[in-house]
Amino acid sequence: MKRLSFLALLLVLGLSSCVVRDDDYDVQPVGYQYSFVDDFNNDYHQWSFRDNVSNASVYISGGMLHYDYHPQNSGTNTVAVSTGLRTTRDFDIQTRFRSNNAMAMVFGVSPSDYGYSFFIDDRGYFALYDEGTSTIKPQAILDWSKSGTVRSGWNDVEMEQVGNSWVGYINGVQVFQVPARTLYGSQVGFMTLANTSGDADYLDIKW
Repeated sequence: MKRLSFLALLLVLGLSSCVVRDDDYDVQPVGYQYSFVDDFNNDYHQWSFRDNVSNASVYISGGMLHYDYHPQNSGTNTVAVSTGLRTTRDFDIQTRFRSNNAMAMVFGVSPSDYGYSFFIDDRGYFALYDEGTSTIKPQAILDWSKSGTVRSGWNDVEMEQVGNSWVGYINGVQVFQVPARTLYGSQVGFMTLANTSGDADYLDIKW
């Protein structure tokens, strides 16, 4: 229980910094109408950054996105790129990541809105948060919950909107279904809690 309270407190403290990049998306009318795919074999979408004040960095190497965030204080850090994701369509976002603490897929991010986060930590817990804005604190949609679907190391994470529902999967197993919220931006990416080193293997979005 101390773990859950501590992590929830960190999330409430909000973002220490947010890096958002712009880029285009591909038109591939197969099933969904559009798609955005990044296998991190290069930094074509310009994920890389270094923030010395927050001690946060992202770089691309070896077919992976590497994320480090070790600030003096608590908080979260986000990197996201514009994908063209339509906010009024059904969508499917898939990725694979691992960390030594807690890392999330984030979506619906814009310059004025921090979007939503689907977190997994290294102790077998997951959570879904509305990350709020610069003036609105994060709020749990689903607070930290233990799940046997969470593996040590790499986890496949998927979030899809089907009609009026958001459905979340970890390693191919559904772990939640909640009413869909409004997306205020097309940026998708990753978020880490303080004192986290993590890696992502790919990002695949369809809408």
